[in-house]
Amino acid sequence: MRKLLLLLLVVVLAAGCAQGSLAPGFAYEDLSGEVWSLEELQGEVVVLYFWTGSCGVCVSKLPDLAVLQEQLPEDVHLLMLNANDSKGRIQNLIGDARLTVLMNAMDSFNDYAIAYVPTTVFIDKEGKVDQVHVGLLANENTLAIIENLR
Repeated sequence: MRKLLLLLLVVVLAAGCAQGSLAPGFAYEDLSGEVWSLEELQGEVVVLYFWTGSCGVCVSKLPDLAVLQEQLPEDVHLLMLNANDSKGRIQNLIGDARLTVLMNAMDSFNDYAIAYVPTTVFIDKEGKVDQVHVGLLANENTLAIIENLR
């Protein structure tokens, strides 16, 4: 019985970002105060990078993400969802990189059932979750996935 309950819990948690399901919506401010809404990006490919400043692996990926941002086509958006770091801390971590960091995104961590960071979620043009990757993902792999979604 205990194993069945654990399995049910895992299924329920995973349902938040199951492949093929409609991606949970959100609206968050970036570092400059602009509000980004997932609903407004429907029709375009969206890559969500869930991270925190206390995750050394996440922070080590920031320079690669800045390079990736420069390589993305105009109809693809890389949005970096940060759980709860302060604006000052985030700015110190990203430096001069031109990254779209959405702040105070803990609700989306819950909605997407993010248990580990970094986690990357790929959303197709229809607003559905296409793939979820836990851990680091090479830019080449990210670009290949994006190309398949375009």
